[in-house]
Amino acid sequence: MKVTYENGWEYMDIHIDLPLPYEDNYQLRMLELNEIDGLIRVKGSGRDGHSRYTYRVKNGISIEKKYSVQEMKQKDVEALIKSLLRTVEDISGHLLNPDGLILSPDLIYTHNGRYYFCYLPVQGEDYRCSLCSAFHQLTEYFVKRLDYHDTGGIFLVYKLHKETMKESYELRNIIEECRQEEKADQMRKNPPQRYQQKEKQTEKLSYDEEKEFFPESAVFKVIEQERERSGQTGKRPGFVKKALSRLKSGKWGEWQDLITEIDRH
Repeated sequence: MKVTYENGWEYMDIHIDLPLPYEDNYQLRMLELNEIDGLIRVKGSGRDGHSRYTYRVKNGISIEKKYSVQEMKQKDVEALIKSLLRTVEDISGHLLNPDGLILSPDLIYTHNGRYYFCYLPVQGEDYRCSLCSAFHQLTEYFVKRLDYHDTGGIFLVYKLHKETMKESYELRNIIEECRQEEKADQMRKNPPQRYQQKEKQTEKLSYDEEKEFFPESAVFKVIEQERERSGQTGKRPGFVKKALSRLKSGKWGEWQDLITEIDRH
């Protein structure tokens, strides 16, 4: 797949050239006749046994350029996923295969908080991969561009990257699990009144009582809390802090350290 760019006064054309005979198929006609949410409009043409698909971008910037000068945060990842889910739903509603979406960072554009995608109306595994596989590759991009001071973003991307390693997964369920874990984190920071009363009555909750307020997925927070109570604060930093300290350089290999640390605890 060859990608070239042609800049105009009020727009930019993206050309994708393939060594395939051009075919005016159902997918292309559906894309030309309908305004599908989140898709950049496309036109197809052919010459000498090759085909060209042209996408006209009038507003926005690719996420590759945007996040080459700034870091991604949790809200950026969530906004992109929200746009992607909405687009996939609209694509499916028009009887198109979501596998046609191109999730390459240089071909995903953002404007006013929304994200826009290119759809390649061809068949064949040589020129497009499954949506599940493409999104997992996109999570690897998130890892490289993530703001490592944004704890919420780290755990969201960690969850996405880990779960999308599976052959099949439900993206909505992953997001919902992340939201539930975030609520649990808020409960820890602002515990219910009953929990506060228990804190006044005793310096330490039993295991069952702690489990009531803290899900298994947030157990590392209980460990950190116990260390503070026992006077170990400052002598032995928590494993999360250790793992985050290894990510300052932003190298991909060190992301595995964080995954290992989280899974271990």
